[in-house]
Amino acid sequence: MALSHAISVLLDDDLLTFNRVIGVVRRRNVPIASIAAGASRTPGASRLTFIMQADQASADRLVRQLQKSFGVREAMMFPAEDAVTREIALIKVRTAARDRDDLRAVVSQFEAAVVDEGADACIVEIAGAAARTESCIRALERFGIIEIARSGAVAMLSAASSSPSLAHNPSEAVL
Repeated sequence: MALSHAISVLLDDDLLTFNRVIGVVRRRNVPIASIAAGASRTPGASRLTFIMQADQASADRLVRQLQKSFGVREAMMFPAEDAVTREIALIKVRTAARDRDDLRAVVSQFEAAVVDEGADACIVEIAGAAARTESCIRALERFGIIEIARSGAVAMLSAASSSPSLAHNPSEAVL
């Protein structure tokens, strides 16, 4: 049965290593729900986070192969349900002057923010879990969505799920 797994990879901060890691994932042909890359706290290293749908054995094999890849400093996997995952979305919606109050009510309901306003459009920013982002997008549809830009999810093992024993099993530890 395919479960959702979060994989976090700490890799050298160069394009060749990034391409190599993406190639490993692509060759495994696993469904990727989300991918995000960014800086890490380690100088000269970046963090690549992706959420994938796969059975436990396939996810473990992928992590072991990533750990062997040149330029990969660490690769770890944990069940997505044990993680805190967040993404950011920018949603551009049509807004007439008479609809601004309604828009602000929806934005407030989802703890989002209007980050840019024009004469006939606004850009709303929301950060949070994917389900919350989806709900906000559905609520904004009545205004007329012009464009959506979403980041990939970043994930970290929940503080409640962390335990000292995880540090001894690299496929379950958090960076």
